Amino acid sequence: MPGLAALCACNAATLAQNRVMSHPPQPRRNDGLEALLRDAHAALDRGDVAAGRDISHKVLKAAEGLSNPRYEAKALLCLAHCDRMLSRYRRAHRASQRAAHQFQLLGDTSGEVMALTTHAIVSVTLGRNEEAIEAALLSVRLSQFLENDEHCVLSYNALGVAYFWSNGFEKAEQALQTAIQIAQRAQPPMGIFQPRVNQWWTELVRIVHERYYVGEFPALDRLRERREAIVARIAHGDAGHASPGTHITTEAVLQFGLCLEQIWHGRVGQARLDVEVLAQWAARYQTVTWLSALESWVRAEIAWVQRDWTVAMPQAARMIEIAVEVEHEQLACLGHLLASQLYVAQGRNGQALDELRRLRLRDQLIRTDGLETREKVIEWQVDLRQRQQHVQLLEITSRQLEKLSLEDTLTGIPNRRNFELYAGELLRSGPERGLPPCVALIDVDKFKQINDHFSHQVGDEVLRRIAQILRLHVREDDMAARLAGDEFVIVFKNLEPAVARRVCERIALAVHTFDWSSIAAGLQAGISVGVATAEPGDTVESLTHRSDAAMYRHKRERA
Repeated sequence: MPGLAALCACNAATLAQNRVMSHPPQPRRNDGLEALLRDAHAALDRGDVAAGRDISHKVLKAAEGLSNPRYEAKALLCLAHCDRMLSRYRRAHRASQRAAHQFQLLGDTSGEVMALTTHAIVSVTLGRNEEAIEAALLSVRLSQFLENDEHCVLSYNALGVAYFWSNGFEKAEQALQTAIQIAQRAQPPMGIFQPRVNQWWTELVRIVHERYYVGEFPALDRLRERREAIVARIAHGDAGHASPGTHITTEAVLQFGLCLEQIWHGRVGQARLDVEVLAQWAARYQTVTWLSALESWVRAEIAWVQRDWTVAMPQAARMIEIAVEVEHEQLACLGHLLASQLYVAQGRNGQALDELRRLRLRDQLIRTDGLETREKVIEWQVDLRQRQQHVQLLEITSRQLEKLSLEDTLTGIPNRRNFELYAGELLRSGPERGLPPCVALIDVDKFKQINDHFSHQVGDEVLRRIAQILRLHVREDDMAARLAGDEFVIVFKNLEPAVARRVCERIALAVHTFDWSSIAAGLQAGISVGVATAEPGDTVESLTHRSDAAMYRHKRERA
């Protein structure tokens, strides 16, 4: 998991990696590289991450000089573990991606699985949720062809992490529970510490999001039970034989969870004492890591309860600043949500909206940053398809993976990635018969009220019905897609802008006149639409931004 699970997973991942690295006797020229890698992993087990990284880098340079791709891949994966522990996630992202590609070219499926699980965890930390889920799903599929249950456990664990940071809490629970079941069925049974910790994180993040979107806390009993069960496992020595480096993170994060529980139960005095213990654990890395962002989060929550805004607001800002510095985009986004809530608590709704705009801008920057790496991912996937030994595997999984990566699971229409690919191709190919593409951004009016008053199940059905209406009103060469939440988009390939607007008016009328009472008595739904036409030099982001602005103008005009 980015943060705790990433680091808690490090020791088990290191143990598995050592097994992956066990090969028949090698030529003597490789003996020195193998010994250096053992030294690197020993440094990680001692908690000396900087030394582990230095040694791994030496192995990488030596392997490159010897043209030894196997040790290049091993060194890259060790570097990815080190950079992840040092909260240098972009470096870890590049290293894990290269390692997975190298292992794949070598036909080393077990090494590829380990690299993919690391890549999934690092990607989701950077906010690249789709990339993380894709890597974790591929890791799960590949692990099923191996005899080692540990690979399956780590793959499902990574999939659970990718899902819960993507707010897919039910899918996260399913993946983590699968990891636990596989571990318990193994002979001999394997430890389940990592997935248990990640189940606790799933519950904590779910609570934070529910507090924001619903406005009140759900029951906190399950969070407390899960934390206490983890503490009991540590007390009984059942913590996966955690290394000193992992131990620091585990203790710090569990202390963080205890602090939040104290605050949320009104025990602020105890929380003020506990946060000092958290700060001591965070300081043990002797460098700024994501744990420092957790400390600021707790201090902001304490000040919120005491309505001490002079402390709360700077601490929320510091949480965001640290998260950005250590490249933990998920914590940065949570920091923006926290700051927005603090402004609302003060009655400063304008500043709260500004904070949400900053969050939206950060989301856009994350997507742009992720798009820059997609070319390498595509090359990696193409190489995978070209390898003869993977033909049978690809025949089994390619259709499932393609559907997962290009289709919105709730509505069945294309998803954001599919839209970005299609719109980008239209912009690159130029206007057809002199007509540039048009993009219409669609937002469901008062969708939060629908969820609050009628249930999320009704809200999901509203989204499905609107998707059906969109599909009925677009031509074969057009695309209707769901971006996220209650946002949809239509790409008109070859249509006059005035005609595109009339089509959108018909869609809005169809939504307005639909018999919503057949779903729930008293239910009503409407949409706001903004249409923008591509201009020379447009990117998908700039074109979408203009249609988004047009949609908000439409919404204000109808208010």
